[in-house]
Amino acid sequence: MKPLTNILSSTFTVLFAIVFFISCKKEIKPGSQDNILPSASASSSNKNGKGNASAEMVLRWNKAAIDVVLQTQQAIPDAPIAPFIESRFYAMVNIAMHDALNNIVPKYKTYALANARDKKADGDAAVAQAAYEVIVASYGGLNPPASVTPQPVQDYISALLQQSLNVVGDAGAKTKGIALGHLSAQAIITSRANDGMASAMYPIAEGTQPGEYRFTFPFNGPPYNTPPFSGLYAFPGWGNVKPFGMKKGSQFRPGAPYAITSAKYAADFNEIKSLGRYNSTSRTADQTEIAKFWVESSPQAWNRIAVNIILQKHMDAWQVARLLALLQMGEADAYIGSFDAKLHYFRWRPITAIRLAATDGNPSTTADPDWDVVGWNPVGVPDLRYWPTPPIADYASAHATAGGAGAELIKSFFDSDNICFSSTSTSYPSTRNFTSLSQAARENSLSRIYVGYHFRQACIEGEKQGKNIGKWIFDHCLKEE
Repeated sequence: MKPLTNILSSTFTVLFAIVFFISCKKEIKPGSQDNILPSASASSSNKNGKGNASAEMVLRWNKAAIDVVLQTQQAIPDAPIAPFIESRFYAMVNIAMHDALNNIVPKYKTYALANARDKKADGDAAVAQAAYEVIVASYGGLNPPASVTPQPVQDYISALLQQSLNVVGDAGAKTKGIALGHLSAQAIITSRANDGMASAMYPIAEGTQPGEYRFTFPFNGPPYNTPPFSGLYAFPGWGNVKPFGMKKGSQFRPGAPYAITSAKYAADFNEIKSLGRYNSTSRTADQTEIAKFWVESSPQAWNRIAVNIILQKHMDAWQVARLLALLQMGEADAYIGSFDAKLHYFRWRPITAIRLAATDGNPSTTADPDWDVVGWNPVGVPDLRYWPTPPIADYASAHATAGGAGAELIKSFFDSDNICFSSTSTSYPSTRNFTSLSQAARENSLSRIYVGYHFRQACIEGEKQGKNIGKWIFDHCLKEE
């Protein structure tokens, strides 16, 4: 097994990143509050440094972490940032802010930083410094093939720190806040230093039997089959990365997928064969919109939903920091749990299943060698981008798992599923309206059928897995003091 640093420096990996996870093209300018905050005005509540902090400062730096990802992807489109790497990053940033606040006024249990109490520290300064240091420590590590964070992004974050600290009037409280923020950032950075991320990428062989995973186009040919790789399977070891809240990646592993000779498998097969094809005549216009709307990064999508709901509520900085930390811990663990299940069951993707159906032993399935996903871009259809099937096994859907976890955490936090909200997307110019978190989670799950990526069972079981993960994290992490 080769270490991640060696593999990610190869030409093969640089090229795989060009077409791996979907790269969002929405323009995000440094310092913009687009789609998250109405404005980033200076805090008016932070006057004496004795535990005061603004919810806006937490939201500002939560948004900054997402801006770093979007701006980096925009500047280096050939090295998009995978959502499971995003989720780890967002979790660390939000935990650092949560722990900093709760070492000033201990309202909730901390995650990484304990026994650093300083009630005279300024909360806004502590939040800003904690988030800033985690972000800086992540420079060059979010898009490993490029191994760089563009200078304008770094300049934006440095300027945001100064802007954030300039609103703090009490010099002594500011100094204490900066010191506490530093300790909080270093605590979570140290906690994740040897979490298994560095050894999660290594070569594996594709399956040979009906139902077993096969490398998918374009990841089954040059340059992805350059030795020691015979094709690309993304980060097979991510299921062994240290979870943020779960005991281990397999804790909520779903049961086995349907036998490929079964009637249930055939029903799922024929559904996605019809609805997931790029030129489907049975997929409705709304289903096509759902497919494209939810293609974007789940950690970004569910963070946006959480912030949209936060802006409806009257929440203090501690509550906001706790919700966002719990949410991104759930997103990170959802990917870890899903990747564990994917490698364990090693199930082929719909595109493989449909093209090789003549070999599956099921009389109710029929092969279609020309079948491809919604994002396929045939000649003459310039409005469609090529969104290939991600190079990782079908069961269970990581996207559905992340959605289930996000919905469950927000629902548990507010003790209500029936929350009305609207959300936008970076992958499709539309606004969708929801009357419950469960409605959004199910639409997110079913989108993977409509886009052609996953069988229905992978979506529904993934969503269930995510809900179990989200509930576990809410019940066991960052509890009230």
